[in-house]
Amino acid sequence: MKEENKAIEKMAKRVLDGYEAIHNKDFQKGKQLLEPLRSLLHQDDRPNVTFLAYLAISQIGSKDVDNFLNTYEELKRNKPKNDKEKALQTRVDEMFHELMEALKDQDIGK
Repeated sequence: MKEENKAIEKMAKRVLDGYEAIHNKDFQKGKQLLEPLRSLLHQDDRPNVTFLAYLAISQIGSKDVDNFLNTYEELKRNKPKNDKEKALQTRVDEMFHELMEALKDQDIGK
């Protein structure tokens, strides 16, 4: 039981460090910390909107567009449970729309 608690504490610290890295705009570090935990912290039967939002922000911030789009799609399938999750989801929505505008502008410039 003691080992299990240590493992949980280690994972929780990694998540918090990832969130903090994203707040500090170190998106690559946040992505490196969070991506390996995706299957543990988010499943279809146990959605984690906060985790997905932070992961999506780290992905777009580190210019990992394909994974951002996949995470965004998954995030949109889940309803936020509170105002904090709703605000995070709204921020990711804004990032998605900014990306689409940038891609559209890029096409126009060709």
